[in-house]
Amino acid sequence: MPEVMTLPEYAKGLEKTSIERPLIETFAKESDILEVLPFEGFTGAAFEGYRETDIGTAAFRAINEGAGSSKGKIAPFQETSFPIDTILKVDKAILLRHGEGRRAKEEAMQMKAQSKLFTNAFLSGDNVSNPKEPNGLKARCTAANGRLLHNSVASGGAPLSLYELDKAIMNTRNANHIIASLDLLPRFIQAARDTSIAGFVIQSWDEVGTPKMTYAGKRILFGYQKGRDGVILPFTEVAQGGGAAVTTSLFVVDLSADGLHGIQLKNIEVKDMGLLDDAVNYGTNVSWDVGLVDESDYCVTRLTSITNAAFVK
Repeated sequence: MPEVMTLPEYAKGLEKTSIERPLIETFAKESDILEVLPFEGFTGAAFEGYRETDIGTAAFRAINEGAGSSKGKIAPFQETSFPIDTILKVDKAILLRHGEGRRAKEEAMQMKAQSKLFTNAFLSGDNVSNPKEPNGLKARCTAANGRLLHNSVASGGAPLSLYELDKAIMNTRNANHIIASLDLLPRFIQAARDTSIAGFVIQSWDEVGTPKMTYAGKRILFGYQKGRDGVILPFTEVAQGGGAAVTTSLFVVDLSADGLHGIQLKNIEVKDMGLLDDAVNYGTNVSWDVGLVDESDYCVTRLTSITNAAFVK
């Protein structure tokens, strides 16, 4: 994979007959976050990057006066990757009944679980409570680093204020996406119908009829579709002001090589293991050593304390 690329872009470069391509495409398609998140390769024990801490100084000078001087400062940081390693199993009895083509469908179904695993870790991963996973966006957004804003400080939260959302967008350099719960989608559609708000919240469709929602030109991502595992960012958070756990958060992000992006020690690898030693299942090993990097100080902002109610201006 080139230095920075999304998973769909990488999959398109693989042979159509390869076993990796359909599984990677299914993996990315299950989550709209994974469809657009760029990944950067690295080598060694950890990814090493630098953040600006001081951009230096600048000043005008008088005629015949000497030039001023300036010196910026950067601070190194490290991130590591975490292996996702799974053997996708398909019972040989299923293949006897439905043919070899059924194996691909069974494996694609299981790849959706891998996609949801990464998406959930991307948002809510906590390396302290679970050292096997990276820190997600919630752990990376704190009041101390200026990435945590509140839609309301009242007990129980409040309906999403578009003014507060605008502040979250302003707080995020080069913001290009908003990540929200699928349970908020009807509220965005409701806002798009509101003539006093329409023009800021816009629903459109891509070339194959998939709906796309935007606010202020930023595409809104909703993770994966609703299923037995629920949705991302459900209304189960306690608001900043306390009260019952009936609120959610959203994130404004800059998904880019210079902002928030994934890292990988290696590309997704897929290996056909044939009939396993149990003599019952055919196995396919899918492995990926992956992590997350917030390259710049203000590449992500979390907005908390949002209730399930019609938006306000």
